[in-house]
Amino acid sequence: MDEVCRMNNDLEIPAFLDRRPKKPDTKPGEIPISQIRDAGAQVRAEMYPDTIRDYADDMLDGAVFPPIILFHDGTQYWLADGYHRLESAKKIKREIVAAEVRQGTARDAILYGIGANASHGLRRTQADKRRAIERLLKDPEWSQMSDRKLAAIAKVDHKTVGNVRRELTAGEIPTDKPLSREFPALSGKQNADRTIHGSILQSISDNALIAECRRRGLVVNDA
Repeated sequence: MDEVCRMNNDLEIPAFLDRRPKKPDTKPGEIPISQIRDAGAQVRAEMYPDTIRDYADDMLDGAVFPPIILFHDGTQYWLADGYHRLESAKKIKREIVAAEVRQGTARDAILYGIGANASHGLRRTQADKRRAIERLLKDPEWSQMSDRKLAAIAKVDHKTVGNVRRELTAGEIPTDKPLSREFPALSGKQNADRTIHGSILQSISDNALIAECRRRGLVVNDA
């Protein structure tokens, strides 16, 4: 007799025809510590040696810790959350560690790590929160996001992000937006005026334009 599965309405169907989503295996995997790379996702102001030592002692006593979070890009495992747990495992010479593996790049690991520990693990200090915000604001891509978006990532108030953004100097907040060499969209009248001005300029020789610039004391590059 074929194996069957029972649905909520007591209708029995062959198991191989059951297309309902299967519950994922929640048992954490084990990853060799030697394969784990640091993407720079640790945004705490400092590591705590006492915590590492306490975790290591608890591990030796048989305590089971939540799995660390890794992002896998197809080649490397990037650590996103669980720095103290990983260091504790290293301290007692363990070769593998329980890990929850997600698909993503090193930058995905960093984004995850920036908001990690907001609701678990060691409570974040104000310095930790500040460092997380600065990490976002000093990135050419992430600094272009709104304060509210960055606040959601860092798990802080958007007003705090705005305050830190204002406190940082222009040089500390990079931008990768090149200056546009194109005219912005213009209204019909503005476009007509520009066309007229362009026609006038095109009718004047380069020598005449250079001479007029010199007459007005403007810098001219003859090259």
